[in-house]
Parts: sequence; structure tokens; C-alpha cells
Amino acid sequence: MSGDSSRVPEELDAAMRRALNDNPSPTPIEVLEAAERLLERVLSGECENRSSALDLLTVDALMTQALEIAAGDPKLLADFPELAMRRIAAR
Repeated sequence: MSGDSSRVPEELDAAMRRALNDNPSPTPIEVLEAAERLLERVLSGECENRSSALDLLTVDALMTQALEIAAGDPKLLADFPELAMRRIAAR
């Protein structure tokens, strides 16, 4: 693998943009909600097949993005990580 190792693979980037309805500046809550919707879809279907792998990776990437955005806001930093984990674990 050459180049920038932090670069998001094109297919994952496209899946994340679709999940966020191409919102260029989502809030942490909007990203969390996108992850929840996608996880719900995966869990309601056959999540054991190979085609759900990209969806699961997208959920993980969205959760990471939500936490990264929240980390930049001192008002969210204290409570958002716990909120996000509680909400995603409730699925």
C-alpha cells in the first residue's frame, strides 16, 4: 500500500457520504443517527453474508467520525461518547 495510509478507501468514503445524504458538514448527532440507521438495516437482514461487510465497516467509520467531530467541541466532549455508546449498544 503506497501513499497516505490515513486516506479512506473510495468505496468506504462513498458509503459514508450516502449514509449522510452527502451532508458535507454533519453534526455528531447526525453522524450517529446515520450509523444507527445503517446498523439497524444490517441487523434486520442477513448480517452474516459478505455483502454486509461494507455496511458494518461504514457503521464503524461513522461512529469514529461522530466521536472525532464531538471531540472538537468542548460542550460535547464530556457527554457525547457515552451517549453514542449507549445508543449504539441499544440496537
